[in-house]
Amino acid sequence: MAKNKFPPLLHLSYILQQSAEEMLEAQAGVGLSATRIMSALDKSTAVSQRVIAMELRQTEANVSRQLHNMKKQGLVGVSRNRKDSRQRDVVLTAKGAKKYQDAQKVLKKQQRQFLKILTAGETSAIELAAQKLA
Repeated sequence: MAKNKFPPLLHLSYILQQSAEEMLEAQAGVGLSATRIMSALDKSTAVSQRVIAMELRQTEANVSRQLHNMKKQGLVGVSRNRKDSRQRDVVLTAKGAKKYQDAQKVLKKQQRQFLKILTAGETSAIELAAQKLA
């Protein structure tokens, strides 16, 4: 098998993201981007679209497009901020909270499957590196 010339960590990241996307769509009915946005939301308090974008290190335009789709699916509620009408406040709906729980289970399963192929030392090293990068 020919070795990929792409940097190995970026290639691994790509493979894990693609796998997560496929598993999430098939098993939870939601994509990785939506799951990431739901992870930035609090179940009881509205979060501004700007805060979501900053937390996820994405542009507001990208988050806005995704939120538009998520609102159509009934996963989030989006409203104008009362103090600043240029801002949008986002809340997770009950349906969104359920989908997020399902998505978390899928992602934990994916992680367990990935870590199974590694030794205990390799698992510890990857988990430590991930914590340092977060």
